[in-house]
Amino acid sequence: MKRNHKNYRKIPALLFFCLMTVSVFAQDVAPAPDAPSNANTQTTTIASNDAPIVQDAAPANAPQREAEPVILNNYVETGGDYLPLTDHLGYWRGGYARTSITKGSHVLSAEMNGQSEFGDSGVYFDAGDTFTISSSWYGSISAGTSVGGFFWPRFRTDEFINKKWLKQKQWITTFGFGYNEAKDPHRDHSFYVGSTYYSQRPWIFETGIRFNISNPGNVFSPAGFIAVTQGKNYHHYVTVRIGAGEESYQLIGPAATLSDFESQTVTVTYRKWIGQHWGINFVGDYYHNPFYLRGGPSLGIFKDF
Repeated sequence: MKRNHKNYRKIPALLFFCLMTVSVFAQDVAPAPDAPSNANTQTTTIASNDAPIVQDAAPANAPQREAEPVILNNYVETGGDYLPLTDHLGYWRGGYARTSITKGSHVLSAEMNGQSEFGDSGVYFDAGDTFTISSSWYGSISAGTSVGGFFWPRFRTDEFINKKWLKQKQWITTFGFGYNEAKDPHRDHSFYVGSTYYSQRPWIFETGIRFNISNPGNVFSPAGFIAVTQGKNYHHYVTVRIGAGEESYQLIGPAATLSDFESQTVTVTYRKWIGQHWGINFVGDYYHNPFYLRGGPSLGIFKDF
């Protein structure tokens, strides 16, 4: 595979897109959450650790307001997905279980994901830690491996460092590195830069770009995204995420690979509390590349504790 030079010309446009997005976000002023958010490069982080509302003092005979729910920092979630593909490539289906537990200055997470794709199936295991460094800095590290499934990585790891800015620390910048080892000779090294802004209104804005180098061939494939989340803790969150960029390769069989192409994604996530500490998480996903289309739902049930 030859080195791909044409992709380098897309870096200025992607960087301009990210910077312009951040400049629009920085017009509001609001406090950021005190605890660190998980920095996920594939999907938008949903703030689930907003501080409880403190009620003002009132006369004893004043009407009583409804008590605020107790803020719980841990959760467990399980669910499944079904995504049909075009061009006679069948469908994807699977199930997952994930959890997040806060221990002091650490947010520990773990996930198990079983999938069937392109006629094969396997299970991926991932664990991570998001940790507070200071009032303005926090980081995260995650690693995963798999059993079966040629499409799962043999090993993957991501590391991120995050900095809070502005008077009320509502703007966060993120820098990260990643390594992906496929079950064929492909290896990926990536660098990520992103930004998250918490608006005074119940809105969260996020944008990011990943610069990826794939070998063999030293193929460069940048990709970026923008995401908007609306909602509040213990009620609902709605996230719309749009992404586009280059893919150096994609495995669609043990000996079948798609190479050097553009792709686009649109993902809508609806996280809704039905009871005081439990609810549903619905994801609608659409993916397009020159070879096939993929789209379908994922539905999960979560419980805070």
